[in-house]
Amino acid sequence: MRRLVFGVFIILFSPLAAAQQTAEDEFAEAVPSHLPRTRWSEDWSVLKDADHPYTAFWRPVKFIRLDAPGDKFLSIGGEVRSTYEQYDPADRGLTEIGTEDVGLLRLAVHTDWHLGPRWRLFGQLGVALAGDRDGGNGLVDESHLNVWQLFADHTFSLKGEKKFTVRLGRQIVETANTFITAGEANNLRLYHQGLRAALKIGDFVAADAFAMEAVDYAHGAFDMAGNGEYLWGGRVSRRLEDSGVALNFMYLGWDLLNRNFEQGAPEKYDELRHTLMLWVNRPLTLDRRLGLDYYLAYQFGSYDDRPGGSEISAIGAYGGFEYALFPRVRTPIFGLKTSYFSGDGDPRDNELNTFYDPVFGSPYFSYARDVMPYNLIHFQPSIGYRFSRDLRAMLSYDVLWRESVGDGFYTDVNTLGVRAEASDARFIGTQTQIAVIWKATRHINAQAHLVRFWAGDYIEEAGGGDQRYFHLGLTYLF
Repeated sequence: MRRLVFGVFIILFSPLAAAQQTAEDEFAEAVPSHLPRTRWSEDWSVLKDADHPYTAFWRPVKFIRLDAPGDKFLSIGGEVRSTYEQYDPADRGLTEIGTEDVGLLRLAVHTDWHLGPRWRLFGQLGVALAGDRDGGNGLVDESHLNVWQLFADHTFSLKGEKKFTVRLGRQIVETANTFITAGEANNLRLYHQGLRAALKIGDFVAADAFAMEAVDYAHGAFDMAGNGEYLWGGRVSRRLEDSGVALNFMYLGWDLLNRNFEQGAPEKYDELRHTLMLWVNRPLTLDRRLGLDYYLAYQFGSYDDRPGGSEISAIGAYGGFEYALFPRVRTPIFGLKTSYFSGDGDPRDNELNTFYDPVFGSPYFSYARDVMPYNLIHFQPSIGYRFSRDLRAMLSYDVLWRESVGDGFYTDVNTLGVRAEASDARFIGTQTQIAVIWKATRHINAQAHLVRFWAGDYIEEAGGGDQRYFHLGLTYLF
C-alpha cells in the first residue's frame, strides 16, 4: 500500500505540476481557487468568455457550455489525496499496539451542473483506500466507491446583493470553523443528508440554517446511508465593516446514539444535546495584522444512562488570536490559543457536565488528532513565518490538563482513552508541533506535521508514556 501511495505522488503530480505552473501563476486571480472541502463553491462561469486567458490543462472540462449564452454549463473536477502517518507508539503506549503507520489514499470526482442562474445539481463519487494499521483500521480510514455528495440547490435573488439559497441532499456541513467540520484531516470525511438554507449579502453569509441526518461509514460499494443520528441548527451573523469583526450567534442540536463518557462507563447511552454559542471572528489578512477567533458555548440536554435520564449542563470557552509582526506577505506571526472544556466532577450523580462536540476539528490541538475538546484545559503559544501567500510554517507548544479529575481523558470522538480512576493527577502532558503548509501550485497542496508528546503524571500513572507522530500529505485538485 505504501508503494501505491507514493507511486501516485510521482505519476500524477510531477508532470502536471511542471506543465501547469506558469499558466496558473500568471492568471491566479482570474479563476476560482481549489478548496478540498467546498468544491461546490467554485464558480467557473468566468470561462464563459472564450477569450479568457486561463489556458491550464484542465480548462476543457472546467466549463462545458450547455447553451449558447453560457448560462447553463457543466464543470467537472476531482482530487487525489495521498498521506502517510505514523504514531510511535500508538495510544501513547496505553495499549500494546506499538508503532503504527499507514498509507492512505482518497480518490474523488465531481460534476457540477449549472442549469441556469438559479438551479444547480452537484454530485461527487469517491473511494478511500488504506493500508493495514496495527490494531486495526479506523472508521474514517477506508470505504469502497460511494456517493459522497449529491444535492440540488435553488438560489433566489433578493433586493440589492442579497441572495437566498436552499439546498437539499447529501452534502458536507461545515460552520463556525473548528466547531462543525467535515473532518478533512481524515481519509474519509463526514457527510450529512438533509436540508440547508443560507442568506448571503455579497460574499458574507448573514444567516444559515440546517437539519441533517449523519451518513454512516460504509465498506460496501454504494451502501452509505443515514445512521439515525441527527444534527440541526442555525446561525445569524453581523459583520462590523470598519473592524472586520463578525459576531455570530448559533444554536446547534444533536440527537446521538451510544455515546461514551466516564458517567455510565463502560456502557454507552443515547443523548440529546443542545448548544448555544457566541462566536467572534476576525480573519487575519495582509491588511489586518491581528486575527481573532473565539467561542463561548453552553450545552444542555439529557443523557439516557439511568431511568429518567441525566441532565446535561456543560460549558466551553476556546479560541485564540494571531498577530502578524509586519503588514506584508513575508512576516513572523505570533499566536496564542486557550481552551476550557468542562468535565464531569461526579460520574455517579444525575448530571453530565462533560462538554461534547462529535464533529470538532481536532487538528485544532495537533494533527495527531488524538486530543478531544472534552474535560480539557489547553494552552498553546505559537510562532510561525509566512514565506509567501502559499507557504507557511509554524512551531507550537501545548500544555494539557484535565478540567476535572473525576472525568477521564478522551482520545477520539467516542473513545474514553484513559479512565478517571487511573490517577488523581490533573496534568496530561505537553506537546510540540512543527507544521509546514504549502500550496505548491493551483492544483497541488502539501503539508507536513511532526508532533512530539511528553506524558504528564496522569498518562504515566495510567501506564502510558511519550509519543511521536509524523504526517506527510499531498493533494492534487483539478
